Amino acid sequence: MNPFFFSGKISSSKSLMNRALITQSLNPDLQISGYSNCDDVVLMKKAVEEFPNHTEIECGDAGTVLRFMSVRASREKGYFRLKGSNRLFQRPQGDLLFLLEQLQVKTELLPNELIIESEGWRKPIVPIRIHREKSSQFSTGLLLSCWNLPFPIEFELTPVGLKDSYWNMSVQFVENLGMKIEKKAKDCFLVPAEQKVKVISVEVEPDYSSVFAVAVAAALLGEARIENVRVSSIQPDFGFIKILKNMKVPILLEKSNLGILKAPRISPIDISLSEMPDLFPVLAVLCAFANGQSKISGAPRLVFKESNRIQ
Repeated sequence: MNPFFFSGKISSSKSLMNRALITQSLNPDLQISGYSNCDDVVLMKKAVEEFPNHTEIECGDAGTVLRFMSVRASREKGYFRLKGSNRLFQRPQGDLLFLLEQLQVKTELLPNELIIESEGWRKPIVPIRIHREKSSQFSTGLLLSCWNLPFPIEFELTPVGLKDSYWNMSVQFVENLGMKIEKKAKDCFLVPAEQKVKVISVEVEPDYSSVFAVAVAAALLGEARIENVRVSSIQPDFGFIKILKNMKVPILLEKSNLGILKAPRISPIDISLSEMPDLFPVLAVLCAFANGQSKISGAPRLVFKESNRIQ
């Protein structure tokens, strides 16, 4: 294999960028700093910029775009068509339809598109119930579209007690922007009416799953110096720092610069990825070069991604 060297910045988190874009669609004065040219963000930007005048929304393979934009579209009165790839609509969408039904939104799921016919949200009589065994994006989609509502929204997540780091990230993200969320009981929340964004701008931090990929290439083949890395993050994938240290990869995080050197010997690891499942593909590669047997567990949702990542 060829030597590897990298020096520079990594693009912004697509997860946080898409959350910021949905927020901006309901709060047009919010300024977003950061960049990403990944497909998910490109499609989300296009969808948000054209919405609501353009009622046909292209989602490609992006589950985030389909789930966030379908909930966002359902807030408006109109007829919307969200189109995407075969694989996208093979992924579990029943929980999304169940969520929209509770908002009294009409839906029709076809092989390559989701049709939404809405009169706008009506205040639910009872708390909305959101299933999250297969994805946290259904609950996040609802939360992101709760800005500026004339009535409160109460919802409960099932199953109760499920560890869900990406949901926690979403909560922290909107709270940082000024949303108040009341916890009524364990995994039961209420968003009061008329929540407003209280900041002028949001800076979207680097995508730490992408940083991890570059760091692993450096650990195996050479060296990397990655700029603008924070000492902490709301992204669960920031846990990659601890993983690399445990696997004896030489790293140094100092003054927002992360340095990684080729590891003379990589230690195996036994780890649950329940808090950071998106690290799985790249971590599997690193474990293949470790000196011994590694065990990765705790991420059953990976079978429902844009591909069956475990397979």
